[in-house]
Amino acid sequence: MLIRMPWPVFVIAMALIYLLEVLLFALVLQTDHRSLMGTPPSGMPIALAFAVESFFANAFNGITPGSLFTYAVGMIDLIVGLITLSFLTAVVFARFSGNESPLVFSRYLCLSNLNDGHLFCRFVTSDRSQWLQVHYSLSLIMDHETEPGLWQRRVVPLELLNGSTPQLSQTATLSHPLNERSPIRRLGLEELQRRHAVLMPLVEGTDETTGASLMQTHLYSLRDILLDHRFDDLVRTDASGAKRVIIRRLNEVVALGSAQH
Repeated sequence: MLIRMPWPVFVIAMALIYLLEVLLFALVLQTDHRSLMGTPPSGMPIALAFAVESFFANAFNGITPGSLFTYAVGMIDLIVGLITLSFLTAVVFARFSGNESPLVFSRYLCLSNLNDGHLFCRFVTSDRSQWLQVHYSLSLIMDHETEPGLWQRRVVPLELLNGSTPQLSQTATLSHPLNERSPIRRLGLEELQRRHAVLMPLVEGTDETTGASLMQTHLYSLRDILLDHRFDDLVRTDASGAKRVIIRRLNEVVALGSAQH
């Protein structure tokens, strides 16, 4: 959970973990604060100062325990502090060393025609590092009655016109032909809805810079399918004649048979 938090939320969560643990030990030490010897800084309660120093394994003011109880609590505070610092340091390292190149999938799937049309799924990435040896898949996941009254979830791979590419720059569109082999065409959208079907694209590749494996998935319900639509072009030519991917046009669609966007 900490690894997946946005950075601002992660920093706040890390600070709260430190604060709550230190305050907990300060409350315990407060029950015997007269046994703590030393001078806390700026009028800080001596129990809180000793809890902070023990937690972070330092001795800024040289506060020492004067009883077995405060000594034992200080030792436990020290051990908990070492574990917490080690754990959060590992989490921070994992966040900085992550090799994710997140893809942004389109809000909708487009289905041009239920008879001999195509189902389209589009995604983009704003990360300038490129994916190499990229493989795509699109799966239909639905309830299947294996025996009368016995239902199980079944995963059906869908045929794609473009199953792989040696290099992905910024965008790609997965296209599933609705031919006679397509379960979407054979079953129809109403039957798939009855079977609680969902569609899951999967993209796998290798990061060009680090050589690390990359993988990302998304999940669509049947409500996300726009029938009789296709995606609008998101590649534009700038003033210099170069092709540019306009990421903000990811979800732009065209209603077939009209000029409506």
